[in-house]
Amino acid sequence: MSKKKTAQLLESLNERIDKVQSSSEFKKVLKFFSKFHNYSYQNSMLILMQKPEASFVAGYRQWQKKFNRHVKKGEKGIAILAPFTYKKEVKKSNLNSNSDDEETEEVKRTYFNTVYVFDISQTEGEPVPELDMKLENTNKELINLLLNYADSQEIEVGFKPLSDTIEGYSRGGEIIINEKANETEQASILMHELAHEHMHFNNESNSLNLSKEIIEMEAEAVAFVVMDYFDIESKSDKYLALYKESYDLMESFKRINDVTSSILDHLLVNEEKEDSKKDSENK
Repeated sequence: MSKKKTAQLLESLNERIDKVQSSSEFKKVLKFFSKFHNYSYQNSMLILMQKPEASFVAGYRQWQKKFNRHVKKGEKGIAILAPFTYKKEVKKSNLNSNSDDEETEEVKRTYFNTVYVFDISQTEGEPVPELDMKLENTNKELINLLLNYADSQEIEVGFKPLSDTIEGYSRGGEIIINEKANETEQASILMHELAHEHMHFNNESNSLNLSKEIIEMEAEAVAFVVMDYFDIESKSDKYLALYKESYDLMESFKRINDVTSSILDHLLVNEEKEDSKKDSENK
């Protein structure tokens, strides 16, 4: 795919995201999700390591007070670090003073303590507002091409039933997809997670210290461009409306274009091989 075409698609996606964010449907969803705390990069990594499928997390009592939901019995909490501050009187150092009296001053000290949070999938209670992310099952073959690609990259892909709030997740070399989704939806989910594997879960990208906003926007932009190539109408604009704050996708243009081109090149070569094989079998 040409750079010009990719750039046009990203510009279009940016515009569509802005349109979704101004809709009344989205504002209801935003009102709910805006109550969630934005965790630091370090805590985001701790959450990812312990529960890679986590989407929205909050403390035990926060679920009750803010969302009228409660943690299910037997659920295991996700450990993160929370800062606590306290005041302490310390000796005031004053080299220019000849007084024998020890002067003190009040200073603030900070320490970190382990606290536990729970993912939305670990809770139940008041219904969660949702955006319609379902796709029509218009392409049942693409998932197999993507599975072959994942295998060529030594990335394991598994299918299992996931909660309604989770469609899939990746954790460096392994991807899990919701088996309840149709083939077209599974292809879209897998493409998103493959983008994560290439752009965010390798040694080089781990050092970039990217925000959750940028990570999700980059991965879904790759999925959007690939799905568009195969004439699949995705819901990337609705998904990214939940994450976009101020970041412009064009700032990641080179990274998105490089990954998209690499994946599409591989998919198209394998698609040609499959077509040739079918032609030979039909002769």
